[in-house]
Amino acid sequence: MPNRENLILTAVGPDKVGLVEKISEFIVQHGCNIEDSKMAVFCGEFALILLISGEASNLLKLANAYGELGALTGLNISVRKPAAKKAAEQSLPYKLTASCMDHPGVVHRLSGLLSQLNINIEAMETKTYLAPVSGTPIFRMEAVLSVPAALNINRLRHQFGEIEREENIDIDLMLME
Repeated sequence: MPNRENLILTAVGPDKVGLVEKISEFIVQHGCNIEDSKMAVFCGEFALILLISGEASNLLKLANAYGELGALTGLNISVRKPAAKKAAEQSLPYKLTASCMDHPGVVHRLSGLLSQLNINIEAMETKTYLAPVSGTPIFRMEAVLSVPAALNINRLRHQFGEIEREENIDIDLMLME
């Protein structure tokens, strides 16, 4: 079997029914496969990121024809080859959950600490919604983290505790299995 390579495709633009079908058809017509994907609609705008796999020649044809996909869908499309993977340092997967009354700077404060400690955010999703009884805007963040094995996890928990007190945030950090 030929060596499989990867390509990352991103797209953003006005949402409409059938976008995923058109994009997936374009990929299949070029002899490629969707390996991984994230898609969402924000205020009527569709956004997606795809990890596509295929033979190098098929990926090249797809990359050269992505303008056709943009014209077909009305989306702003971009493609790129993934960067070469670095040798991974020993790490442990953790799930971080944070929630509080919504206020500016929550993501910045938490991501700043993670960056300082060389903790990589592998995936993150945030959401703001209204509390059922009061209607107060509530912020919720869920993230999958890659925590260096050498890091003192109690130190991290202590620093999260300080942020919880200062910002009135509930933070939960759990080792993933």
